[in-house]
Amino acid sequence: MINYRSQWKEVAKPYTTESVGGDMNFYVHNEKISAGLLIINDKSAGDLQESSIQLSLAYHKAIGKNTFHIGVQPGLTMKSYNPTQTFPDQLDWGTGQFNSALPSGENSLSYRLHYFDLNAGIGYDRKLIDHLDLFSSVAVYHVNSPKETFLGTSNKLAAREALSLGVNWYLAPKVTVQPSLCMMGTDKASEFLFGARAFYSLGSDYSIAKAIFIGVYGRQGFANLSDACVAVLGANYKNYYGGVSYDFNISQLHTATGYRGAFEVSFIYTGISTHLMKTQIPCDRY
Repeated sequence: MINYRSQWKEVAKPYTTESVGGDMNFYVHNEKISAGLLIINDKSAGDLQESSIQLSLAYHKAIGKNTFHIGVQPGLTMKSYNPTQTFPDQLDWGTGQFNSALPSGENSLSYRLHYFDLNAGIGYDRKLIDHLDLFSSVAVYHVNSPKETFLGTSNKLAAREALSLGVNWYLAPKVTVQPSLCMMGTDKASEFLFGARAFYSLGSDYSIAKAIFIGVYGRQGFANLSDACVAVLGANYKNYYGGVSYDFNISQLHTATGYRGAFEVSFIYTGISTHLMKTQIPCDRY
């Protein structure tokens, strides 16, 4: 999996996020286990940088039409900022410009930090009827409330909860609609993402393993603060997935961005499963 996102380059230096990762399934006594690795690098206007390395481990159990998932994701996060940036105390009132040679007033400031982080979640899938499948999940980020501060304080990250819910609706031969929503919240911040994708199968059945898709999503806060409208376009072809999206900024910042927001591109390769699904006992023929 490879993902790249660039946001708000029209305002100043862009906010960029790059990520690469992979995971695989393996079986222990015929029980399905997944393990993976995710590396994320995030730059905020070129001055604040965050990098993280996260491991993941999950267990999956199918019982009839139901499938249950549980997983954990421990990781290490590292943050740093550009030490040449200026602070309010470094404003030179004589020139009206910021001067990095002036005292910043931030005597106990550290330019780097790192901490251990832990995320966890559960998921549930079910085949509701012949043409309708449900998928859902609940996750909690920063379970261990890690300390995060460039100052000599005890600032701790509050837990962030996320709820995802959606269905695969096999509307007609070759057409599948996938409405979904995701709600996240932490302290006084919240986000609500909702919308749908429509798949057109290039195969002979309802399968979306070989299909093209388009989608539209909206993003806003729980306080009804509109943020963005997202357009999605992509395709699945056998073991390959590719997609692009664009965020049209409709928040109050649109006067500065001209409604332009973020561009994102993703690529995923899914390997062929080597799990033995059927066994045959050879016998002599008489």
